[in-house]
Amino acid sequence: MNLHTHRNHDSSEAQDRMKGGLRDLVAGVEDLLRSTASYSGADIESTRDRLKRQLDAAREQATAWERSAVGRYRHVSAATDGYVHDHAWKTAGLAIVLGIAIGACLASDHWRR
Repeated sequence: MNLHTHRNHDSSEAQDRMKGGLRDLVAGVEDLLRSTASYSGADIESTRDRLKRQLDAAREQATAWERSAVGRYRHVSAATDGYVHDHAWKTAGLAIVLGIAIGACLASDHWRR
């Protein structure tokens, strides 16, 4: 499995866990609404406690997803920085070629219409 596929797999797993946590949270809110309409005080407290646990779990999952995203960003940023420093002339050449290509496109009559 290459690095790109591995990152997509990790991201997909994190998204699935996040979606599952949010689904559980919504289900808990629905249960709370139903219980407040027809049950006694003890049942309401039980449902509220369960909702609080689900909300805490969803928050933890969101925090874990955020940390994962920050970690991936730092990894990619460090790899990009390393590449630019190791291949400075190639990077400068590519930037020049892109600049010329963009300038040519903007200067052409075709783009002015």
